[in-house]
Amino acid sequence: MSNQTAFAEMKKAQEILAEAIDKSAKTNLEAVEKLMELNKQRFSEMGDLSNPSDFVSRQSAAFKDYVDFLSGHVEALTAIGNDSREQLTELSQEFAKGLDFSSFFPFADTGSSKTKAKSTAKSS
Repeated sequence: MSNQTAFAEMKKAQEILAEAIDKSAKTNLEAVEKLMELNKQRFSEMGDLSNPSDFVSRQSAAFKDYVDFLSGHVEALTAIGNDSREQLTELSQEFAKGLDFSSFFPFADTGSSKTKAKSTAKSS
């Protein structure tokens, strides 16, 4: 594997991470905007309450809406994370296929060791 190939692989990994960060940030920004809108709606609806049961009922509905929204938000972030993890896994597998481990494990010199083993066996 050449240095150029390794550099290209690292650049691709950085692009995958940057894309995941960008998507996560956009998703979080959209979530904050949506939560602010939900809060604004809830406060405007609280002005016309006449009894405590209406208050509790509306608060329960508001909490349910928040939980549903946040559940979807967490699922969206999880999907972004899973997608980037899959892309990085594929990239690392392709990178590993291109590595040359022969310099790390010099076991290819089996021809010379066989002749030495035969010569020592014959001399005995």
